[in-house]
Amino acid sequence: MGTGKKIAIDIGGSHVSACIVDTNNTGSAPGNVMTKPLQADSSAAEIISVIAGCITALKDTTIDGIGIAMPGPFDYQNGISAITKVGGKFGRLFGLHVRQALQDASCTEDLPMHFCNDAHAFAMGARQVLGLDGPKTVLLTLGTGFGSAFLENGALAAAPEGLPSAAFFDCPFQDGIADDYFSTRWLLEAFRQQTGVVASSVKAMAEEHETIARPVFQAFGRNLGAFLRPWLSQYGCTALVIGGNIARAYTLFSAPLEEQLHGLPVKITWCQETEHCILTGAAMTPHQADNTAVRRTTQPLLPVTADNTGEAAYTVFPSFHTGHPVEEGYASLAAAVKDDSYLIIDGYDGVLWEPFRAALHQALRAYNRPVYWYHTGVCLQTPAAITAMLEAYSGTPDAVFGKRYEGSLADFFDPEKLFSIDPDDAPGLHIIYGTGAALTAIKGRTLYIDIPKNEIQYRLRAGSITNIGTPTYAYKRCYFADWPVLNKHKQSLLPHIDVIIDGQRPDTITWMPGAQLRAALDVMLRQPFRARPWFEAGVWGGDWMKKHLPGLNTDEVNYAWSFELITPENGIVLEGNGRLLEVSFDMLAFHNNRQLLGKAAQRFGTSFPIRFDFLDTFDGGNLSIQCHPRPAYTLQHFGEDFTQDETYYILDCEPDAQVYLGFREDIQPAAFREALEAAISDNVPLPVEKYVQQFTAKKHELYLIPNGTIHASGKNNMVLEISSTPYIFTFKMYDWLRTDLNGRSRPIHLDRAFDNLYFDRKGKTVPDTLISKPQLQEEWPSGKKWQLPTHAEHFYTVDRYEFSGEVNIPTNGQCHICMLVEGRQLDVTAGGGTQRFQYAETFVIPAGAGHYACRYTGEGKAMLVVAYVKDNYC
Repeated sequence: MGTGKKIAIDIGGSHVSACIVDTNNTGSAPGNVMTKPLQADSSAAEIISVIAGCITALKDTTIDGIGIAMPGPFDYQNGISAITKVGGKFGRLFGLHVRQALQDASCTEDLPMHFCNDAHAFAMGARQVLGLDGPKTVLLTLGTGFGSAFLENGALAAAPEGLPSAAFFDCPFQDGIADDYFSTRWLLEAFRQQTGVVASSVKAMAEEHETIARPVFQAFGRNLGAFLRPWLSQYGCTALVIGGNIARAYTLFSAPLEEQLHGLPVKITWCQETEHCILTGAAMTPHQADNTAVRRTTQPLLPVTADNTGEAAYTVFPSFHTGHPVEEGYASLAAAVKDDSYLIIDGYDGVLWEPFRAALHQALRAYNRPVYWYHTGVCLQTPAAITAMLEAYSGTPDAVFGKRYEGSLADFFDPEKLFSIDPDDAPGLHIIYGTGAALTAIKGRTLYIDIPKNEIQYRLRAGSITNIGTPTYAYKRCYFADWPVLNKHKQSLLPHIDVIIDGQRPDTITWMPGAQLRAALDVMLRQPFRARPWFEAGVWGGDWMKKHLPGLNTDEVNYAWSFELITPENGIVLEGNGRLLEVSFDMLAFHNNRQLLGKAAQRFGTSFPIRFDFLDTFDGGNLSIQCHPRPAYTLQHFGEDFTQDETYYILDCEPDAQVYLGFREDIQPAAFREALEAAISDNVPLPVEKYVQQFTAKKHELYLIPNGTIHASGKNNMVLEISSTPYIFTFKMYDWLRTDLNGRSRPIHLDRAFDNLYFDRKGKTVPDTLISKPQLQEEWPSGKKWQLPTHAEHFYTVDRYEFSGEVNIPTNGQCHICMLVEGRQLDVTAGGGTQRFQYAETFVIPAGAGHYACRYTGEGKAMLVVAYVKDNYC
């Protein structure tokens, strides 16, 4: 148990008040209140020095916490100032991590320090001091700014129903916002304009110029009443408490205010103990610890060090050896940046910025230099503005799909605020950090923190991160808006990154210099490599992967998908001196798309065109009956340049496994639609086989699923899905009356499906055109090359090599995506490097490799599947 004694601080526009408050006895007025003058337009260093001086003067061994009441806007949870465009007050603090600066200046890093809104502190203190317990009380602080807070039955109401937001200060009023009119600066300026007299303070106006100031105060009162009346009425306010320095002159403006509020059942109290209330409330506000879990998943984190001791089998953590060292830990990074004056630390959305900042700051303490942190999160547009900006791209709130946002990351920020971050010229290290930090245009070395897409989604599910600039998250927002703009931003920064940081592990980091990253990418673009796969459970998921892929968590309910190579959501793992660092796969294309994609770069740019993924239904269930959109529909509705043309390569199957593909000859679209609607509305099974053809799955057979084709994998298949990269545009028509793993209904998309289905893919046309007929292309003593022709709609084709010994394969200017589908392991050599790949591992041969040699020394014949873009589609 602590002593209950806390240092309480009230930061105003003209002075700082501080005292010790015994939170076990809040009824009595605080004694020995220290007051120090403060110029709110001073430098950050001067403001911090004044406040820290109060803390230092009051600090002793009995103190167990510090509570600070601060005007808003302010990030009270993290202690970061967001005050700007408020008459110049505290403008030099904008973006500054005030809590860290104060802890350093007052040597109080061992004491909890929490911040609260000054109006909220006033409300909490007034509740104690004035005994407020009415149903709906509005409290105002009138001073340097316009503060407001709300109590309901004595409890602080953060978002009261019937009010525009949690505060009045930014509500529109006349030609501006409320804070422009109900503050010291309005009174002083209005007095100057009307009388020509420049008053030093509101107190001087009231005491030295009462007669000529009265009309100004009366106008103030009328305006305040006119502003408040509709809000108090709508809220059902029963009591109004007004405090602050301006309230001391209430006799000069109370009458016009009360006249404006006449007829409302509101009791008005003029509080003359504002300071007492605020200091009491600051001390009483509890420290809000963030106990949110970082990630929600059963999957392990990428380890810091490579494990090269395992058996020769599929690995879930593949890595690419680079001759450059990978560093580990905050201490090593601190040593590398300790002599800088300015640093820019940018990163992908999903970074746990506060834990990262705290850990690096702790490591920098060893060098005894002042360190000031400025966070770009306070520069974002309001959540409402961002939502409005993205409205046309978001679809309906309950829709699965949206449309790709074509703007930039800068659109999410207020440009004036970005340029308002203005570090002092004080000695020390000034760090601008946060997503979009490079947009501030402040000069300094650039550090970039990357986060894998799987970890981003685990963090989103846990609630430890949100979408850019909003308090909530939706995967749809990530896919259609956040990730596209973040990718553009990352691409623009890649040539200039001085340090790349892997930020996926909550307790540590790995990193390397940016020049060495780019050198490693150059090597990868000539040699074979694997992307890091990741795995997800699903309602139809099976257990083939659990049994055949070592390293997976076998406690997971099932595995439906492996993201073998779905490049928008894969990373590549670099290994140096035994340590692992992951960056997003797309950095390869951002660095040199022509070296990666060859001929296809002209058409696809930096978008990787082909994906490999697993669909596991062994002892699971059928996939939904579904189709994918036509190209024109995809572009018009989703903003995607190419659509989701798929194939199913059967890696393994049970004898009873089926593939649903194409319509029966006698299909009647209207009757089929009617049957689907009846199944949904009446919750009755659909006789799928009456409408859709079924084929017995055969191992190593390739089923072709161009856009608009009705299809599904049945139970007991292990499907290697070889497809174009888009991967979320699935229009479900029937889902076997299932709910998802969380018991929620799965979405059905009949309208979209019927806008895209090809009903002429039926009857004999289906086996003739949608089941690939292998064609022998080459034969030699130890092997054969088969082409597995795809549909004319597919922009990619598939080859299969069946061989022993060695085969040399030219890339012919195309990127090859490969998998060993029979055989234990394969050694692949290209560009001066050799990699060993195991059964069922997906690997990439960049177009820049030119050719590659595959050597198989195991039993029987190896079977290697190779997919690449058709030349006529480039």
